[in-house]
Amino acid sequence: MQIRLWLLLAVVAGLVGCGSVSGLKREPGATTRIADYHRVEVLDFTASGGEKFPDAAKQAEYDASLAAARRKFADKIAEAITATGSFDEVSRQPLASGALRISGDITRYDEGNIVERGLTGFAGETHFEAVVIATDAATGRQIATLNVDRNSWPLPIGASASTLQTTNFFMEGAAKKVAAELLAARPREGGK
Repeated sequence: MQIRLWLLLAVVAGLVGCGSVSGLKREPGATTRIADYHRVEVLDFTASGGEKFPDAAKQAEYDASLAAARRKFADKIAEAITATGSFDEVSRQPLASGALRISGDITRYDEGNIVERGLTGFAGETHFEAVVIATDAATGRQIATLNVDRNSWPLPIGASASTLQTTNFFMEGAAKKVAAELLAARPREGGK
């Protein structure tokens, strides 16, 4: 019986959210590689997946939250890339020619309801979906993409774990994955 409990706890701990963050997918026909760049600019994301509310106050609150998320996700990606030390320069502003641009689109953003999740474990789900796009900053040619599809996992038992599943938590994990994928695409030290 005790082994089953430990196994259940291990599974719950490993499933801190449903969905995934894909690996970096190279665009067919891309002539440049991420390894060709030594500088990267991370620009604010667009947001095509906004929700519509009949209540104007609720809509204004949501729009402000989504606008902040567009900047926050880009900030987190820039911080995670900087932490890897894989690029000579990481900027949140456009750079002169010869830079890799990281940007993209938030296609679904729902902060959910932390109180509902905490009480039930399944109501008030959180969703964060985005497409991260790597392009050549000078030409705009797309080099690679990465898809983020994260949502809170319903946990009717152990609902406290689902309260950790916030959009901020999902952005943080996705940003680290983006940075790790870019690091893996860079040449090792001495191979530049």
